[in-house]
Amino acid sequence: MDSFEVEALIKAKSGDNESFEILLKKYEKYIYMNTKDYYLIDGEREDLIQEGMIGLLKGIKSFDFSKEVSFKTFVIMCMRRQIISALKNSNSKKNQVLNVMYVTDDQDVKEKIFKEKAPNAEEIYIYKELMQEFKTYSEKHFSTLEKNVLRYLVKGYSYGEIAEILDKSNKTIDNTYQRIKLKVKKWLKSLNNI
Repeated sequence: MDSFEVEALIKAKSGDNESFEILLKKYEKYIYMNTKDYYLIDGEREDLIQEGMIGLLKGIKSFDFSKEVSFKTFVIMCMRRQIISALKNSNSKKNQVLNVMYVTDDQDVKEKIFKEKAPNAEEIYIYKELMQEFKTYSEKHFSTLEKNVLRYLVKGYSYGEIAEILDKSNKTIDNTYQRIKLKVKKWLKSLNNI
């Protein structure tokens, strides 16, 4: 990991959105790689990509510099765990055992998906503005429990840990998480309609 990435990681761990965006751009190809072969029964591919982003955020927040593991390995593992958890949760609801695999040999598609690009000033500004809009939206539309669950999810806590901290059942935490996802989808749709 180069010094630029270490600096971005340190800033992102302390909540700097611009640094998170830099790391997201660097590692987003791994999110696509880890979601391309799966189908979410009760959602869309974008839902799995969002799960991968949550995994990336959890990886950033919980990465420990004192451990002898590379950040890349650690954050990819966090993304995979988050994606697999979403798949298991989706499958358990539908009593489904297998996910559909889609493989493409189209090199143009692969190049388009995995192309790395550095964020420009406009993208960073828009991202910051969107994050502020989401914060305002969540303050208005999320219940106290939903806000607390989201806060702990972003910090990397598991359902079980959140349930224990908030003195709730795992089922309550799962239901709350599903409501959060629905509200986020509603918010995203409202953005698309603007």
